[in-house]
Amino acid sequence: MSKELDRVYKKYKKAVNMTYTELLIWSKKPLSKKASLSREPIKRNLRLLKKNKSDWTARDITEANKTISYLARAKKIKSSNYIQGNITRNDIALRNWAYDSFK
Repeated sequence: MSKELDRVYKKYKKAVNMTYTELLIWSKKPLSKKASLSREPIKRNLRLLKKNKSDWTARDITEANKTISYLARAKKIKSSNYIQGNITRNDIALRNWAYDSFK
């Protein structure tokens, strides 16, 4: 599992661009509830961002792969579905998955 852990952890850290604290603050904003079907992506990524690599399990690898896969697809979407100001539903969803498209 060590090689797989190293590979997935590196890909995960490259895919996300929010810290635990940034995602936690975002998760408390009403706007964070405007895009995703559930709060699970936020909960999952908060847990992964807070956890040391040495403490990751097979479950963490699986869940990190979900985030990597989702972000690879969602970053390609160019949406004009504005929710507030210049923020689209896709921008909100990306933040819920620990990626801030405005960084």
